[in-house]
Amino acid sequence: MKLVYLLQWKEDAFGVLREQHPDVEFVRATTQDEAIRELVDADVLVVGGPFYKGKLAVAANNAAPRLRWIQSISIGIDEFEKGGVPAGAVFTNAAGLKGGTVGEHAMTLLLAYMHMVPQMAKLKAERRWGREDLRHDTATLEGKTVLVLGHGSIGQEVGRKAQAFDARVIGINRSGNPSPHADEIHPIAKLTDVLGEADAVISTLPLSADTRHLMGEKQFRAMKPGAIFVNVGRGGTVDHDALKNALLSDHLGGACLDVFEDEPLAPEDTFWDMPNVLISPHIGGNGGPIQTTFTRLVGENLQRLKDGQELLNVQTVSAQAAE
Repeated sequence: MKLVYLLQWKEDAFGVLREQHPDVEFVRATTQDEAIRELVDADVLVVGGPFYKGKLAVAANNAAPRLRWIQSISIGIDEFEKGGVPAGAVFTNAAGLKGGTVGEHAMTLLLAYMHMVPQMAKLKAERRWGREDLRHDTATLEGKTVLVLGHGSIGQEVGRKAQAFDARVIGINRSGNPSPHADEIHPIAKLTDVLGEADAVISTLPLSADTRHLMGEKQFRAMKPGAIFVNVGRGGTVDHDALKNALLSDHLGGACLDVFEDEPLAPEDTFWDMPNVLISPHIGGNGGPIQTTFTRLVGENLQRLKDGQELLNVQTVSAQAAE
């Protein structure tokens, strides 16, 4: 069996798997072209969503006859739906592995914005004390309401951390059924009705046909004046023109964005010029124990594949194979 992996990690994180599975050939690819060459006789491809596009997706579908399992290090499946997964291959993702880290990043962005950390950095660069510039505008989460849009593993972690800062948490999920770490839960159909209660809205939504541009002009208008919007889910769930309009009109207090519809964010994009926008370059899932937990997941699934058992984190990818 041959496993090809194309990851963003510098070190060989799969060393432990080589010891556990000496009968498997592990091939590390550092570029799409290397991965494509190795896919000709590969059984398994391990890859992140940002790499699974263009010629690599085409090769996986049309030039990898033995490919029977694709494991993503990403949680979102949108890139794989765009590129298509071969009909005979099982697709699995990293659901449940990044909740703590992404939740921490979401809270970092929100707290940094509320406590005016970007302004502090600017004052430091100017060697200026500036206490009077900041002290009247610094805010706290204590007693505030945070609406968490999407209440899967990441949303629950956001809720847990927000409650630790003494915030009231409203959760939004598809069903409206109770979910951990939320003081109340509403179905997604009630989103517009409850947006006005929140001092901060944190989106952890995946991208799908149902969630594309879910946060649009109507939703931003429904938010409380001065509220902060945070996105650590998927950029395509937000209508960026509608968000910019809400920010430019001063209806929203600010936005903290780790994800964008098109990445990397273009240098000419007007988000860069907005003083009430904090930009993070899609690093919400980085910095945690992801390498260890992901390697453990791959090892477990690899053994299951050998034993003919169902793999963990199987996802249905609806797109047809790329042409």
